[in-house]
Amino acid sequence: MSDLQPADPAPRFDPSIAHPARVYSYWLGGKDHYPADRRAAEEVIRSRPQVVAGARANRAFLARVVRYLAAECGIRQFLDLGTGLPAPGSTDEIAQAIAPDARIVYADNDPLVLIHARALLTGTGRTGHERCDYIDADVRDTATILSGAARALDFAQPIAVLMLALLHFIPFSDRFKINMSMTCGFTSWTCSRRECRAARVPAA
Repeated sequence: MSDLQPADPAPRFDPSIAHPARVYSYWLGGKDHYPADRRAAEEVIRSRPQVVAGARANRAFLARVVRYLAAECGIRQFLDLGTGLPAPGSTDEIAQAIAPDARIVYADNDPLVLIHARALLTGTGRTGHERCDYIDADVRDTATILSGAARALDFAQPIAVLMLALLHFIPFSDRFKINMSMTCGFTSWTCSRRECRAARVPAA
């Protein structure tokens, strides 16, 4: 697996500014957030109370998609963009429970996510971490993501590209470029899955 870069993410880390990944973690019931994130999360809840149910439905959708791709489609490679902070039912947990040989590459540019990625790749609490990799890159930097993914994934084999709860943070002018780069950057069939907008998602 490739080394995580950059080695010191501290200059980009400011807990006084809310970050979407940490706000989302709060909505999911996670622990990785700061007062600024909680304030922002609660402000959104006050104006849109359904946001928590939506975030958790989206997480259930991720589980269903990964389970289907691994079990029914035989996909063994996953590229998860804008992965966010760890939460129960992450892509690697679901995919490797079905296919222990599945490889997963995560891409995000939040320093707190990077810290958790280091723990995942070096930890011993769960098998399968040696088949996970992490790319420290903005989702719009598709060249860095593709070159990093190429070190861990076989581009001649199918790859599932996951972009859940992500594109609405991206300027509209950049979305087409991201989609085209991610789906045309591989030599084999690739399945791309984005966020689910359904009001209700059955339990995973």
